Amino acid sequence: MALTGVNFVRFSRHGLQSIRKYWVNLGDRFEVRRQALKLRFWDERHLHAPGMLFDHTYESIKSLSGFGVYELRLDDEIGNQANIRVVFFDAPPDWIPVAGETRPMRVIWVLEALPKRRNDWTTNEITRVRAARLLIQKRFYGR
Repeated sequence: MALTGVNFVRFSRHGLQSIRKYWVNLGDRFEVRRQALKLRFWDERHLHAPGMLFDHTYESIKSLSGFGVYELRLDDEIGNQANIRVVFFDAPPDWIPVAGETRPMRVIWVLEALPKRRNDWTTNEITRVRAARLLIQKRFYGR
């Protein structure tokens, strides 16, 4: 199968487990995954003002600005869940992957997918996302 897009999208273990937690139906899980895989086509436009990514909007999480953590907002209702957020991490270009983890394209890491009731991020959610980012940094980039 040929690689398409400009990014290689990888899910963290926690990201896959969060999808399993919120969506019991297998078809719903695959729909969330399919929507998150649209990040393959996410190019350098995230360096500019927040905007549209295909049919979804994305924005940097304000309390994690400077960390390369963004949220992809899904407008679709999947499995009776609405206001779905896919939290993803774009590693800085100066981070070199450890041996055996190199990919042919830039890697976008999906950290978590969850339905939000409010637009704010709680302290626990921010801590969880920051820890997932740190785990990827240590394990895959050796920093």
